[in-house]
Amino acid sequence: MVLEAKANPRGGTGRQAIGCVAIVLILILVLIPASATAQAPSVIVSNYTVTPPVLMPGDEGTITVVLTSTAPAASGSPLEIRLDMNTSTETAQNAYIESVLVNGEGVEVLTGSFQDIGEIGPGQSIPLTFQIRAPGKEGIYFPEIWVSVRDAADVRYPIPVNVNSAYALAKKPALRVERTVPTTVDPGSPFNVTLTLINDGQASANDITVAINTTSNAITPRTSENYYIPELGAGEETVLNLSFETDTNAPLGLTPVLVITDYRSADLAAFRQVATIGVPIVGRAEMGVASIRTDPARVTAGDPVDLTIRIENTGTADAESVRATIDGLPLPGSREAFLGTIEPGNDGPAVFTLQADQEGEYPYTLTIQYTDDYGVHTTRQDLNLTVAASNTIPTIAIAAAVLIIAVVIAVLWYRRRQEG
Repeated sequence: MVLEAKANPRGGTGRQAIGCVAIVLILILVLIPASATAQAPSVIVSNYTVTPPVLMPGDEGTITVVLTSTAPAASGSPLEIRLDMNTSTETAQNAYIESVLVNGEGVEVLTGSFQDIGEIGPGQSIPLTFQIRAPGKEGIYFPEIWVSVRDAADVRYPIPVNVNSAYALAKKPALRVERTVPTTVDPGSPFNVTLTLINDGQASANDITVAINTTSNAITPRTSENYYIPELGAGEETVLNLSFETDTNAPLGLTPVLVITDYRSADLAAFRQVATIGVPIVGRAEMGVASIRTDPARVTAGDPVDLTIRIENTGTADAESVRATIDGLPLPGSREAFLGTIEPGNDGPAVFTLQADQEGEYPYTLTIQYTDDYGVHTTRQDLNLTVAASNTIPTIAIAAAVLIIAVVIAVLWYRRRQEG
């Protein structure tokens, strides 16, 4: 090839072509591995809020930043990158946040140095708040948020802080979600939640979408799971009324419901906020009488009797410290029984040993005291005990037989005496 290039009267042009081809080949060799290499996911600062927006010299305030994963949300299939000379497959991964801190740049950072925050999944966000003190000199300062992500490039993001400066900062929206949740929710019962979206920023929020994501099958929405709000001006608010159903077998405890809010500013910058609704599912015990039994089955006057009342828990939580007493029964014997803890769907016996002195109908009141997560409860139920009259027929029969025998003996003795 070199000899041909020398023989060609346009050899300079040939050498240039060869050089171009070589450069293209080098670029291809360099770019192909770089393109085929999977990039570790990182995070971005998707939103921030400085409170108050304008600080006076020496005042204290807060900086709240929202970190969002750069990995795309899972779409159900891996992301395929195809090249002519190589094919690779990437799957969405979690970004591990090792540390987040603020480099003051003139602003004093009072609190806020987070270590080993952990993983953040594709499309997820996490808010962090730092407490600051403004410097003594007026002006606009730019403290930096430093984020260290494992196996990824560190993130540096400046936050403008206005310390009584006449220069206006770029206005932006800042949505805040307030929620009203019931104090307790019984398993199997519906409940309502009120969400209030408030724009604390200085500009309108546009194209607002609110997605409701229940994290447990024990809670299902009765209303829509997605809402759209075209615009929410600075200082304005809007209310969303949500309704949910709970399963009767819902696990007790705090069950989270995620509220994911996406919106844009006037310059089409995208923001995302993830709020959590903690739903306190607390069971309630319900006590009642399952059965009543006496031993003997037919109570007669003068008999000792064991009165057994089985008490059942038809609620959704344990009934603890269960105690049963009977009042108004004029029969001597025990009046109180301690049953302890009765789980939902189970029952326990309350046994009272009595002496049926006399016949009659005896109404009485069964009082059940128990404790659950709602506190101490007392329930009462009116019952009745029947004591039959004692059976005197056998006694009369025995007395008559004895009398007849005595008469017969007396007659025989009299006849023998007359004969003698």
